Amino acid sequence: MRGAVVGALVVTALAVPAGTSSASASVTRLAPITYTADDGHTETLTPWQGTHVTVLVEATPRRSASVMAALVGKLDSAWSYYQTTTGFTPTPYYSLHGRTEIAEVTSTSCGGAACSWLGFTGVEILRSYFEVLYSGVQSSNQYDQVAFYEFGRNFWHYTAQLAFPNVDPQVGEPVTTGFAVWMRFRSMTAAHVSGAPFNGIPFTTFRAQVAQLAQQYEADPALTFAATLGANRSPGLYGGTDFWASLMMQLATRHGGQKFVSAFFHYASSLPAALTTGDAVTNWVRAASVAACVNLSTVFYDRWGFPRPDGTVTPRPPASTVPEPIGNC
Repeated sequence: MRGAVVGALVVTALAVPAGTSSASASVTRLAPITYTADDGHTETLTPWQGTHVTVLVEATPRRSASVMAALVGKLDSAWSYYQTTTGFTPTPYYSLHGRTEIAEVTSTSCGGAACSWLGFTGVEILRSYFEVLYSGVQSSNQYDQVAFYEFGRNFWHYTAQLAFPNVDPQVGEPVTTGFAVWMRFRSMTAAHVSGAPFNGIPFTTFRAQVAQLAQQYEADPALTFAATLGANRSPGLYGGTDFWASLMMQLATRHGGQKFVSAFFHYASSLPAALTTGDAVTNWVRAASVAACVNLSTVFYDRWGFPRPDGTVTPRPPASTVPEPIGNC
């Protein structure tokens, strides 16, 4: 039996701030298991089980029970936030005792820091990056963003409705990853964690840089959808995925915060499949307008110059001449 609770150690999690979503009251260290990674290699890992997630770690170095309790508790909170906000539960793939597995591995099939599966449970984090996450919690109570971002892959199930179809694979499609970029920030806030530096940049600065992209786009009417989001690019730092996240950050800030975010994704999943990029933008406008309880079409089509349902594009006037519709639910 995988992860048998034999001689298990139950650890009380560190204090969790009020308002944190479903933080684990305790974390259980289970007996080691044989874990088969997605690239086929096997490792002996020790599971630390929470309410929604189980973090599996290498035998060495030895992990502190209190740090693992804090880490698992915060990841539990983030997972709960994703689940409540989207109304979606990922299909079990890498799962242990009904909990998603987050495994520290010595290699990843994706060749990057971490791997996860769209719409399915499971995250694999390369050992060196897990060490960054763990040591940040241990030394300064700061959390690297990697697992919170990867949850955005697990909870993505809006490809048919929101992703831009038929894009050049060499260019890439911004919305799918944009979801993970944006929801990483929101889930970390919901879990009440302090973010560790991102590529050497203080996390609060990094988040502000992403948020600013929407303002940079609005400040320059010469910028177009085709040259930015349509080409998976941003008007400033980073890329199109961050630009999509920035636009959603702006909409949520102006039209209801968390209530807007949850309503947006609950409604988006009911929309028809998009056959063109114009269809995907139409679905985006519809979901945002329903979530805001106000028609936001002038923001998308006039202020931002995004393609209308018939494919036409309106030249962008100065953003200040297109007032923000007032309202939220």
